[in-house]
Amino acid sequence: MKKGITKVLAAVMTAALLVCGSIPAMAAEAEEVTISFGYWGDSGEDKAYADAIKGIESVLPGVTVELVKYPSTNEFWANLPGQVAAGTAPDFIAPTNEGHMSYIVEGLFLPLNDYIDKYGFDLSDTLPNALEAWTYQDQIYAIPTTAAPGIFVVNKDMWDAAGLGELPTTWDEVYEAAKVLTTDDVAGICIDFSQGYHPTQYTNSFGGGWSNGETINSPENVAALEYILKMYEEGLAVNPKDLGLSWDGEVFAAGKCAMTTAGAWYVGLMSESAPDINYEVMAVPGGNGHQGSSMHATGFAVLSTSKNPEVAAQVANYMASVSAQMNMSTRAGYIPALESLQDWYYDINPKMAPSRASTEFAVSFGYPVQSTEFQTDLVRAFEEVYYAGADTTAQEILNTLAEKYSN
Repeated sequence: MKKGITKVLAAVMTAALLVCGSIPAMAAEAEEVTISFGYWGDSGEDKAYADAIKGIESVLPGVTVELVKYPSTNEFWANLPGQVAAGTAPDFIAPTNEGHMSYIVEGLFLPLNDYIDKYGFDLSDTLPNALEAWTYQDQIYAIPTTAAPGIFVVNKDMWDAAGLGELPTTWDEVYEAAKVLTTDDVAGICIDFSQGYHPTQYTNSFGGGWSNGETINSPENVAALEYILKMYEEGLAVNPKDLGLSWDGEVFAAGKCAMTTAGAWYVGLMSESAPDINYEVMAVPGGNGHQGSSMHATGFAVLSTSKNPEVAAQVANYMASVSAQMNMSTRAGYIPALESLQDWYYDINPKMAPSRASTEFAVSFGYPVQSTEFQTDLVRAFEEVYYAGADTTAQEILNTLAEKYSN
């Protein structure tokens, strides 16, 4: 879930680092070809992507890369289908794996296996669960460039003031702590139920998950949703819209909650918006003896409407190099998708180090193909209970969703 990802400020990579000698030789057959690359973000992404295309003419003579920036995540996903239909979409893009399944199933993203084999793209260093996030029916649909597991953050000042001792490692411990931390002005925990990201941290950590629609109403998912509803019923949780805020990060940075599920972007958020708050980052707590979280992975995907998909794939591979991923990390705070860069990332981002264990058990979001509609219905069902007073149970909510979205 990228909410205008804010930055981890670190030393900017030197220009010399941007040319990676390990990139395989690429075809020089394209002449005077312009490849367009679509993305969203702010200044960190702008600079990182501009750096990533430097030197490309040395491996792809005659190829020029045009950067096409979308104003926001929402406008990216809203505009892309129309652009694809009109034939005006970029050649390749940098989507996340939250809403990618419908594009894959409907044939809008091209499988890259043939290009990977033909040009020897080396994905052996990519984190397996980041690669899994972009694999469907044994076909790879994007070259992963980031790998951010879901995390959990705690306001350490509030925690210590309450005399709670060790930080929680299970949802039962979170529940008990929330009862102590909740006051008239502060919720024990923020559970952002405006989209699927945060509920998915709970389903995964209870040993469940959506499994592309195959396990929507599993006992583990029911237990996770029951837990969330209990936190709200007992007045221990807050939804951002209750406070007139748009997302969980605003709630936490404003000191209106003591705990929340989160993402790597919190490091940049807190350094810019709430530098005086002392907080701790950790792995997502476990539930019912299980542990899990989501793997939020950006990837470079080639669109089926590209006039030069083979060249676009080669450009994507070039832009996913070791040096490019390091530069993106230092400029925009992303966690690289390469296994060999994990030690480097956590060394320069020690605040994130306690959450590293999440990477080991993070899996793709696994939404059904109709991911947007599924999340909308999930949120609507929750709001009917929380705001409208419906007596629908967690089991009934998930049974209804399973009936509509199961494969």
